[in-house]
Amino acid sequence: MTSFCFSPFIVNMLDNKYEIHFAPLQGMTDASFRRLHSQYFGGVDFYYTPFIRIERGLFRKRDLRDLNEETLDNVVPQVLPGSAEELERLCEPIFAKGLKRVDVNIGCPFPPVMAHGRGAALINNPETLFDVLNGIAKLSPDTEFSLKMRLGYSDPDQWKAVVDAINATPLRHVVMHARIAKQQYRGECNLDAFGEFVEACKHPLIYNGDLLTVADVENVIGKWPTLRGVMIGRGLLADMALGQKLRGGSVPDFMSAFRQLHDGMMSDAQARMTESRQVAEHMKPYWDYFCQDEQFRRELKAVRKARTADQYDAAAAALISRMARG
Repeated sequence: MTSFCFSPFIVNMLDNKYEIHFAPLQGMTDASFRRLHSQYFGGVDFYYTPFIRIERGLFRKRDLRDLNEETLDNVVPQVLPGSAEELERLCEPIFAKGLKRVDVNIGCPFPPVMAHGRGAALINNPETLFDVLNGIAKLSPDTEFSLKMRLGYSDPDQWKAVVDAINATPLRHVVMHARIAKQQYRGECNLDAFGEFVEACKHPLIYNGDLLTVADVENVIGKWPTLRGVMIGRGLLADMALGQKLRGGSVPDFMSAFRQLHDGMMSDAQARMTESRQVAEHMKPYWDYFCQDEQFRRELKAVRKARTADQYDAAAAALISRMARG
């Protein structure tokens, strides 16, 4: 593993004052992963669930299963409402579990989500967004809400039409991904537009977008020292010790911790999935983040070709051993 010399700036700035939020990735950062990452790597203040949503009038079973399997006390369920009424319904299983934090996603850029009037489509439909914000205000006396959003749907100035309503809504913080929805995750973040939002937003603000390294976070905190913190997704999957690095710490034996996390995920998948093929298909996508080094391409190819749990387990064990040797 490559060593990193941490600047005193980032160590001091992130040690206590700034929060690190682990962004959700659908199908990947489930309850098993969150628990194991917290156990073996840590350095994260809050973990977010992939969003809970309603399809064809019903909760998705996997969303409720993931929520029911949650054991961490610093988890924030994320919901995807299309109205105040739907928000209230989405919060019911969260409240039933005794959780008192909810993140409302109005920033998801995926076309199937937006086609149903949810996610980032709400910023393109202020009337519906205001209804959701009113729903937050109604429920907030007993719950701590936050908002995850983007600069706009097709225009990075669209936030300007809704920022006053957002400012008037009781929120713990706002997470702003510094892109428009039509970009999805492509192209550069619009830091100029984000800077304008910093000035206009009255709530504590979390920055999100293309934070992959310590230097990326240092740059954002340096530009906007009033931020409450940062939200990181892909960066923490690619380097699960990133949270510790940002705190000025380390994971003494990274590969041992990684092996235990991986094996724990594998064991959990085998316990809940009935088909061997399902286990392999669940585990393989993680390697798009876990290892991107060309020197391991032969071992990665074997992982991706695995069709059963046993084939995957053997290929992954060989890859992890190879990574440990360097």
